[in-house]
Amino acid sequence: MKDFDDLDKFDEYEDNNRDDKNIPDKNNDNKTNKMNSDLYNYFDPESLEEKINELYDKQKYNDSLPLINKYLELYPYSVDIWHKKALVCDALGKFEEAVEYYDKAILLNPNDIEIYLNKAITLDNLEFYEESINMLIKVIELEPENLDAIFNLGLAYERLEKYNEAAECFRKVVNMDFNYRDAYYELGYCYDFLDMFEESVAAYKKHLEMSPMNFNAWYNMGIVLNRMGRFLKSIESYDIAIAINDKFSPAWYNKGNAYAAIGRLYSAIDCYKKALELKNEDPFCYHNIGNAYEEIGEYRNAIEYFSKSIMLDPKNYESFYGRGNCYYYLDDYVKALEDFNSSLILCKDFSEIWYSKADAEIALGYISDALKSYENVIRLESKNYDAWFDYGCALIEANKFNEAIQAFENVSKINSIWSEPFYEKSKIYFITGEIERGVENLEKGFNLKPDDRFDYDLKNDWKKILDFLYKR
Repeated sequence: MKDFDDLDKFDEYEDNNRDDKNIPDKNNDNKTNKMNSDLYNYFDPESLEEKINELYDKQKYNDSLPLINKYLELYPYSVDIWHKKALVCDALGKFEEAVEYYDKAILLNPNDIEIYLNKAITLDNLEFYEESINMLIKVIELEPENLDAIFNLGLAYERLEKYNEAAECFRKVVNMDFNYRDAYYELGYCYDFLDMFEESVAAYKKHLEMSPMNFNAWYNMGIVLNRMGRFLKSIESYDIAIAINDKFSPAWYNKGNAYAAIGRLYSAIDCYKKALELKNEDPFCYHNIGNAYEEIGEYRNAIEYFSKSIMLDPKNYESFYGRGNCYYYLDDYVKALEDFNSSLILCKDFSEIWYSKADAEIALGYISDALKSYENVIRLESKNYDAWFDYGCALIEANKFNEAIQAFENVSKINSIWSEPFYEKSKIYFITGEIERGVENLEKGFNLKPDDRFDYDLKNDWKKILDFLYKR
């Protein structure tokens, strides 16, 4: 029987030696099946393995599988081919099958480091991180200085958010190989999560010495610098990332955040809009543009962008809140209240929304509703003396004087050097006819804020006193 080194030689042999009488019909599928069947018979094991490796190297994974299966029918104890089958399944995304074939290879050769390592990576792809860690530890036990195993162990710990353990692995790698650039990158990532910002920046810089065109590394370093409050430096990092890849929308977005942090709001808006050109369905970009316009005081522009954010993400309570504030500043209290209520449906424990809702209700004259809103602010922030003070003022509007006095006393317990709660109590006591207590609280206010003091004759200067108390 003639041996063939490759498929081309086999095809040539078939063309020259075909016996059409042996072919039942001219169906192409049948011809192919016969060719494949005959093909296995013509290959010797060495040539077949060579062809398998050739197809694998050319990434023709589906084509290699029939040859692999035929080989294993004939030689089921081949460690290399079981390993190769696992690698092929890996490449095809058939991770569960790959694990099965790695196990067969390990059973035949329990000391092959490469098989353990590849299986660990596959387990990682399956998100079986603990199993991957156990496999990698096995590799390291067999070969303590296997850099790839230590590096992948670090990645597995990273997936589990065990950043201390991950960083320790990456440090071991760079201590053994100063040029292992990916380990520096991962160190930078881990140090960021560990709030070790200086170390994170140093690690990214080390990586970038070896991979200066890695825009992700420049971007990540910008994120860390931003977290450190070094906004201008972070903008420089984002600019380099953008110079390398100007279609990288996250760099534009976070560059906008950095500009917003230093008050350069129009520059921030330009960056956000560039990010939107690249990713036009991003509710966060629309929201941040709305925030910037709100801070500038361009409330109608802000409403437009908050509305676009809400359209894309109807559960974004912050955009409802931002738009509500803009309506409030435009004296459209009804729409403001609608947005604050929508925001609270999505997030009931955000004290600032309750506070803004109370302000809108006061503006609309809904005193009872405002009292409930202030109570929710105080429930969430019991030490918020501004909320206690405004609550007390609303209680005065509701003629609940005793409760108002208690609210102002709570203010003074939290902020003992603020004169205003004493003036408000003085007002209540004068209204209720408790003149001595009114004077006592007025004087306490003057003592805390001497610039407010004026001379008065209690019998003749009632109007002067009340004008002072009511115009505050």
